[in-house]
Amino acid sequence: MGNCFGSSSAVDSPPSRPATITLPPSKKQRKGEQAFVTDGVISLRDQASIYHEKLVQCAKESQDAYKRGDKGKARTLSEQKKKWKTKQDDTNKKASNLILQSQNWQTSGEIDLHGLYLNEAIDATTAFLKHWCKKSNYKNRKTVLVITGAGHHSSDHKAVIRPKVEKLLQQQGHIYESVHGNGAFKVTLKPSQ
Repeated sequence: MGNCFGSSSAVDSPPSRPATITLPPSKKQRKGEQAFVTDGVISLRDQASIYHEKLVQCAKESQDAYKRGDKGKARTLSEQKKKWKTKQDDTNKKASNLILQSQNWQTSGEIDLHGLYLNEAIDATTAFLKHWCKKSNYKNRKTVLVITGAGHHSSDHKAVIRPKVEKLLQQQGHIYESVHGNGAFKVTLKPSQ
């Protein structure tokens, strides 16, 4: 049976790109914004966008089939949509991991959220703060840097990640200040208890 793109092999074998291994950018390369958004990350985000387009198409065709009374086809298309969603999520997770793994945030005390989607940025910030709070104590309170960006790369140039990270810092009771032209937070950690 075909899928919403007219062939039965599209779900099993999406268009492939040659696999490339990307090394973390050197310190010299990291001076610009979005330095951790490598060609590998861009390729993964592009692939995730293709999967998203396919799941939207399957959803539309599933709804159309249901309206026509073809419930079997609607169900099949709905299942295909779920497969595309899984592929999209997995691919975005790989992109997020690629951005974060090249930063060595576990040893540097700094995390750069450029290139991450909102939910990825919040999850990464939560893990980062948890890791560093464990290393902090009341005698030796550690300070870390969370680079959010000021929103220049967001639609309408409005920060999306920055306000949510600030809310997270407030909820967790950290002392922080805005630095780098409102593109980062210098955080004095609240030691874990």
